[in-house]
Amino acid sequence: MVQTSNLQLPYIAPSQAQKHVTHNEAIRALDALVQLSLISRTLKEPPAKPKEGDRYFIPSGASAAWGGKDEQIAAWQDGAWAFFKPQDGWCAWMIAENCLAVFNQGQWTDMHTGTNPVDLVGINARADDANRLSLKSAASLFDHVGNGHQLKINKAGDQQLASILFQSGYQGRVEIGTIWNRDFSIKASIDGKDWRDIMLADNKTGAVQFPGGIAQARTGKKLCGLIFLPHGGINAVLEPAAGTAVCASISADLVSLKSKAASGIFAPGMRDSALIRIWNTSKSPVQSAWVKWDTAADQLQVSDPAHIRQWVAGDTIQTIDPVSQSIAIDISPLMQKQLGGVFPQDGVLLGTAGGDLTIACFIASPVSATNLIIFKAEDRKRFNVIGVYG
Repeated sequence: MVQTSNLQLPYIAPSQAQKHVTHNEAIRALDALVQLSLISRTLKEPPAKPKEGDRYFIPSGASAAWGGKDEQIAAWQDGAWAFFKPQDGWCAWMIAENCLAVFNQGQWTDMHTGTNPVDLVGINARADDANRLSLKSAASLFDHVGNGHQLKINKAGDQQLASILFQSGYQGRVEIGTIWNRDFSIKASIDGKDWRDIMLADNKTGAVQFPGGIAQARTGKKLCGLIFLPHGGINAVLEPAAGTAVCASISADLVSLKSKAASGIFAPGMRDSALIRIWNTSKSPVQSAWVKWDTAADQLQVSDPAHIRQWVAGDTIQTIDPVSQSIAIDISPLMQKQLGGVFPQDGVLLGTAGGDLTIACFIASPVSATNLIIFKAEDRKRFNVIGVYG
């Protein structure tokens, strides 16, 4: 062996003449590499007037006297450049950048002596690229300096995520924050996959919604509130009629009636605002279909054409359920038009000439997301829908 293993310093060979030359070469290498500090690690050409002892790291693409010496250390010694190849793990002080760096796989990586900034921080836990700050502790304290303390969560834009996620077994259970929009919301999940909105607060108006409803603390039953229709429901009319009619023709989803009988089933105010269940009493057993009246002709449009495939001209229809002697009405078109959305209402507040009336709604509609309004066959009054409970 003629060199040392790490710094490749030359050994003095036995019986070697001019041993001082070999010794001085080793001393120069030690002077260049021990307590290493580099003036620059980006310069690709040697300086015009280097000083004795100046040291540089040569990056890729160097030229002139440094050409072909990429990723080596250049030291100006005795009027010439000496070159040394750094090994993984060597440390050097970068004079121009005022920082300490370690050499690894051909490049220098800064060694931070503080935490401003630092890529990862793990406190009793291991941080990673997804969780750059990781803490395992029974509690954590964010204390004040002065009178208070403010915790900030910033996102790149309104359509991004800024939230606090509560987990159990590393599965999400509750999330609060501005979640993919500007509105503040609280969400809950039973498995970390399917989420339900608990509360939504509109950022413009401050109005708060509880999509799942609010339950009474003692009974656990959902509370409902009254939503008034615009203008007191003047343009929202229900007028159940115990009407009968005869089918003139059946075509796809349309039932045409004889003798302009649609007005005997639908009051004018109910056109395009409600669906009503009709019964074909010419069939045995009787068959039913949900229809609305929104055409200029004397025709009823069926929600599902399959319900009238067996119907023919001459069949008799009526609005009264032959068994329960009641009339069922679905007000989903009215809710969409007046309230901007359809939901399973708990009841409706109706206005009549004799005073206001509240009807509970607990039967789900088979054709929409609402609950049905059920009238008795003898209810022939004109009702204005003042409000909806939901």
